Amino acid sequence: MILDRIALSLTRTGMALAMLLALLPSAGAAHPHEWIDLSVTLEFDSDKRLVAMKQSWLFDPYFSAYVVEELATNRPQRRRVREQAEAIAPDMVSNLSQHNYLNEWTYRGEPVAGLSGTFVAAEVRRKRMELTLRLTLSEPLDLSQGEFSYRVFDPTYYIEILHADGHRPRLKGGPRGCQTTITAPEPTQELLDYAADIDRDENPEDGLGQHFAERVTVECSDE
Repeated sequence: MILDRIALSLTRTGMALAMLLALLPSAGAAHPHEWIDLSVTLEFDSDKRLVAMKQSWLFDPYFSAYVVEELATNRPQRRRVREQAEAIAPDMVSNLSQHNYLNEWTYRGEPVAGLSGTFVAAEVRRKRMELTLRLTLSEPLDLSQGEFSYRVFDPTYYIEILHADGHRPRLKGGPRGCQTTITAPEPTQELLDYAADIDRDENPEDGLGQHFAERVTVECSDE
């Protein structure tokens, strides 16, 4: 069963999805082995305060075919594909809660804790599974009073998570004058060489993925 394999992989690694993806075939030993295209919408309340973030994760075709077994057949049936994706996705979100949904948020330079994630939707687009989840803050944040930033990454760097090409985070209901900036990672040559040399069966340096993560900052004028 798919769920049994996922449960086993999570138990062995303590990192949601990381070992699961490590089991997949790869063209070589270098990290990362799999990838996710990320789309983000920041959601604000009637007082223009940040209350949640909706994230859509579009998985690569290899991972998608692994968890949605119907995709591995010669002629996938659309109904079966949809059923399998919808069956597995809520458990994926639940397991990610153990690792803060692979998200790191800061506000005014301080870590933001207490994120609560819920499953929103799952679908398959052109043989790629897309998982949408919503991360809710325990307390709203007034971004006119300080800078907000977030990063989404797998600490082991088995999975590379980057914003989809041409996608900029959307601000739904946000205050006027907000600007978003995506800062690309700048790993050192030493880190690049280290990541390239890691074999699939090796345990990478703790926190390796943070060096390859994009950082998004949101600044809003109080005027």
